[in-house]
Amino acid sequence: MDRNIKSFVVKILITAVGIVVLASIVFIFLLPGAYLPVLPWMLAFFTIVTIASHAWQVILAKRELGIFTRSSMIISMLRLMLYSIFAIVYLAINQTNAAVFVVALVFIYSAYTILEVSDLARMVKRK
Repeated sequence: MDRNIKSFVVKILITAVGIVVLASIVFIFLLPGAYLPVLPWMLAFFTIVTIASHAWQVILAKRELGIFTRSSMIISMLRLMLYSIFAIVYLAINQTNAAVFVVALVFIYSAYTILEVSDLARMVKRK
């Protein structure tokens, strides 16, 4: 496995653990009645999709920067569509605590996207 991908997997797993700790604090102390049973699954889904899309982008960046630039937007769009489908399906099935679900979704999406974009920018800058 590529060194950049291994490094990113470690970063994303550390971020996931941080999100679990933060979510535990929030749902135990601040919002005890609003726990989302889907939260562990959502976190796992976002982690897997983010690692896969990042690995794909790293491979493209190593080939040719022009291909990476064009493909990066397509990959981001596909990932966002996948996340949107996940949210729509969940909210169609279960509307209880919808506001908490949306806040958790936006938080996880933002954290993972910031981490991925900064890692890719650093890698492309070095190249």
